[in-house]
Amino acid sequence: MSVHYCVNNSTHVISRRSSIASSIAAASACLFLPHHLPSCAVAADIDTTTRASITIPLQYEPKLCAYTVSYVVGDTKFGAIVDTGSPFLVVPQTSCKEDYKWGCYRAEESHPSGLEPTYERFVGNEGMMEWREGKFSFTNTISTDFATSAASLFPQSSSMIFGVVSESLLDGTGGLFLGLVKETNSGIRPSFLGQSDVRAFSVDLREREGFDKTLTLYGGRQQQENSNPSYAIQLVRDLNKRFGDATIHYVGVASSLNVNGYNLASSSRRSKIYVIFDTGCSGMSISTSLFNERYSIARERRENNLWGNVEVQFNTVSGGMASLHAQKPITTTLDDRPWGKELDGHLVVLGLAFLEGHKMTVDIDDEKIWFD
Repeated sequence: MSVHYCVNNSTHVISRRSSIASSIAAASACLFLPHHLPSCAVAADIDTTTRASITIPLQYEPKLCAYTVSYVVGDTKFGAIVDTGSPFLVVPQTSCKEDYKWGCYRAEESHPSGLEPTYERFVGNEGMMEWREGKFSFTNTISTDFATSAASLFPQSSSMIFGVVSESLLDGTGGLFLGLVKETNSGIRPSFLGQSDVRAFSVDLREREGFDKTLTLYGGRQQQENSNPSYAIQLVRDLNKRFGDATIHYVGVASSLNVNGYNLASSSRRSKIYVIFDTGCSGMSISTSLFNERYSIARERRENNLWGNVEVQFNTVSGGMASLHAQKPITTTLDDRPWGKELDGHLVVLGLAFLEGHKMTVDIDDEKIWFD
């Protein structure tokens, strides 16, 4: 992996050490499409001197091609995929089989929330979600003052609203998701971080001897020395404001998308490349029209690999450039009308194939994202 920072019309290059592509479909959790209808910790380089924070170690699950985190709802421990592409705290509605590793839901450990059940739609799966209230806490944290920080970040921890996921929503890879999208439209059920005082978070997937890969949640404003660095990328709300996305995904506008050294698409005033950064996705998903265009170009150029070397470039807040790379990411298609309205551009979801090996920080309040 090489990292090079520049400003003033130069480049911040982020290259990936290797692809984590596997036989599991890349879009297992690549995009949350809400559709409500009633009815071995070692150490961590954390800085808690300026604000409350808690750090939770991540565990890689090869069968899911995903990183998972553990937490407790009621008195029961659950495991879930860390997902920056969905909003909810959930538990599985299962029959408590001994070989099911994600936890056993027990209704007696929580109480009704007063909210009507909803019909939820994830990529490839649809089903009902019941909404309840119960105690919440993280397990196995890496924090110097966990109790104080947890109380500050989660003042409602004694009674947080969570979803009970029906088995039809768990079809496919079988993973459960802990959503880190904080803001949603008013008609959506309460998000996990919406019930907290978390203002920013980092998903650290760097390979460093003696350090875990971690999720860190921060309260208060960004106050660290590297707060909002010059190589940060501005996040936008266009998908929510213009195209009907009911959640405020973490979205940047890419200046260009290059495949095998060829420019596949570039953003313009009238047509933008919207990029969702999604840790719940293992590879990449793109609009069907863009996928078809790439296929035609590859045939015309007689290329041996459809998605060999993929580079996505972004303009930074300082006028420089940031790039994310992946080698042979598993690539699947998205509907050109994911929320009912046709995009006047392209939609791309970047998953772990691009994020592995880097620390991704999202400043929710200032609507910026950057990579170290």
